[in-house]
Amino acid sequence: MDYEAVIGLETHVQLQTKSKMWCGCANEFGAPPNTNVCPVCLGLPGVLPVANEEALRLTVLTGFLLNCTASRFAKFDRKNYFYPDMPKNYQITQYDRPSTVNGYVDFEFQGRTARVRITRAHLEEDVGKNLHFEQNSGVDFNRAGVPLLEIVSEPDLNSAEMACDYLNALKDILVYAGVSACDMEKGMVRCDVNVSVRPQGQKELGARIINNPDGHCLGVPAPEDS
Repeated sequence: MDYEAVIGLETHVQLQTKSKMWCGCANEFGAPPNTNVCPVCLGLPGVLPVANEEALRLTVLTGFLLNCTASRFAKFDRKNYFYPDMPKNYQITQYDRPSTVNGYVDFEFQGRTARVRITRAHLEEDVGKNLHFEQNSGVDFNRAGVPLLEIVSEPDLNSAEMACDYLNALKDILVYAGVSACDMEKGMVRCDVNVSVRPQGQKELGARIINNPDGHCLGVPAPEDS
């Protein structure tokens, strides 16, 4: 029996803003560790975050570039989890009311025009960076709170080559529009892969395998719309 891959991608892109998402700290790569931090991005008690207007604008711009619908109402939620690189123990993100939804990206693949549907492009904040040494580990929080756009595709990809061409097309759109520098060497764009395998020609989705931030793989039922 022949099988085919079913692939959906979650692409995380740092937005090209001068400051972080909820505070005035610099959005700058390469600064000495823990120098671009303040009580807001460190999540200290009593702080009052204020949204970055430019990050909101770039999110809507990206939605239009990806043929999405910009929501007239969007909201932020707290996603609670504990990791050493998340100083607040929660991430401010968008869940049930994202900024942009239901788009697509057309790109050239093997001599034809392929289309990958976009489920949503929503705004959240980045985490810090774990640093591991011979005898100990450290955390650099300079990246914590940097505006991060998560672009979620439908499972319309069926090979690694197609996924690569889609990501390159997506990167070109974001770079040319000034949304992000998309420098992978600096961690400005990262990608999580949701993949399953099914008999060739079958329409039903199989079990989705999620590569989570811990590096483990979780087998979960595939929802009807992803």
